[in-house]
Amino acid sequence: MVVEIMGPAGAGKTALLRTLIERNAKIRPVFRLKEVSCLPSFLGQVILFLPTFFRQCPRIRRFTWREIKMIVHLKALQHDLRRQAAAHGTVTVLDQGPVFMLARLMWSGAESIKNKSFGKWWDSIVSHWASTLDMAIWLDAPDAILLERIRTRNKWHLIKGESEEVAHGFLSCFRSCYEQVILQLSDHGGPTVLRFDTDQESLNQIVDRVQALIDLKLNES
Repeated sequence: MVVEIMGPAGAGKTALLRTLIERNAKIRPVFRLKEVSCLPSFLGQVILFLPTFFRQCPRIRRFTWREIKMIVHLKALQHDLRRQAAAHGTVTVLDQGPVFMLARLMWSGAESIKNKSFGKWWDSIVSHWASTLDMAIWLDAPDAILLERIRTRNKWHLIKGESEEVAHGFLSCFRSCYEQVILQLSDHGGPTVLRFDTDQESLNQIVDRVQALIDLKLNES
């Protein structure tokens, strides 16, 4: 079973993942992109993506290295998950997984995504992840709460030092990208989406509900 914890910065994703790990020994966490350790798969996907990269129209901005890494990880991670699932039979919970990466690409590279060549790749990867990702846990909170958490924690973020107007615009845009990605995944048959307001529900309440649904789905399968 593959689950992604998603949502804007400050929503409580890492806290939820750590608590789920403490509660359930069957959960295998993947915290960050750099923890996908299947290097041969990663390098293989770089090579496979090169033709798509060079077919980009010269009139539009080419993908940055960060975007290319996310594009490649979207395929490499999928291969790694299949291998790990066969070996361990556990529940893999992702922080900054496919929904995050697709939304991030949509936010930063919208013009490049419209390119016909890349559009085919995009449709293919959305279809693949719709059949791989079983559940998406969407954490959120009011902007004022998120901004307070972002600005008071010892962690860099793009909007940490920005004005209220810029920060609200960023959060609104990123939520819109999340919505679009979830809609595209749903059009291909998955995943189940759970939404929580972390300003209204406690961490333990959210963990209880998530664990109950994970157990239910595992029993059904």
